[in-house]
Amino acid sequence: MSDDKLLAVMSDIRNWIRAASYASVKALLERALPDAKLRDAYQMLDGTASMEQVRIACKISPNGLLALAQKCTAMGLMQINEDKKRVRLFDLTDFDMIGGNGKSTKAKE
Repeated sequence: MSDDKLLAVMSDIRNWIRAASYASVKALLERALPDAKLRDAYQMLDGTASMEQVRIACKISPNGLLALAQKCTAMGLMQINEDKKRVRLFDLTDFDMIGGNGKSTKAKE
């Protein structure tokens, strides 16, 4: 199989997996990030901001942010990159959990 054909098949598989898992990933994100403050913190953890910058911007205690990062990593919602930074795996705008202005939408009760 040629590289182009293999890439096309892999892209197709990725798209099917993405569509099939959308609802379960959204439910997992909602469970892990029940309020706007946690959603904002998760969204900022994209590999560019430091934990300290996120903590200050979101007004979260150091222990609270570390607990969030550990929980999200354990749940498969974040990973640790080669620079030892925690990086989110999902963009909350894709799940209508954060507005286009970068601020979280209200958590559903």
